[in-house]
Amino acid sequence: MHPLAWSISLTWLLAAALVASFRGARGLREGRRPLLARRLKSPTIYLFAGYLLLAALVTPPSPGETTSPLFWLAFAIPVANALAALSAIGSARPSRSTALGLALLHGGAVFAAAAVILALASPRFVPAWLGGPG
Repeated sequence: MHPLAWSISLTWLLAAALVASFRGARGLREGRRPLLARRLKSPTIYLFAGYLLLAALVTPPSPGETTSPLFWLAFAIPVANALAALSAIGSARPSRSTALGLALLHGGAVFAAAAVILALASPRFVPAWLGGPG
């Protein structure tokens, strides 16, 4: 992966983690722990992660793969969901622009994590626009 793509991806992930930690800490101080628990109890994300994990375990690795990227995505997506849930409890009623900004930040973090995972697990399959061979 191109060094610029690495820099952007890692910066995006760091920004998402920092925003989630600051907003989550504020939300917890202000008593929104039940809202966080409700968001984290939703089974959809865990069912999807389980599907990815199962797919990773039954799919043989391609030549050039160290491990299946699906395996690592199965863990990265619930972590990204937890960060988004922490950000969401940062204020009781965020403005539309704040909600949109958080959606872009955390949605982009999923793409950034996927790029990093692909570069580490399957460097041969990194697209050319990210600085890969293909």
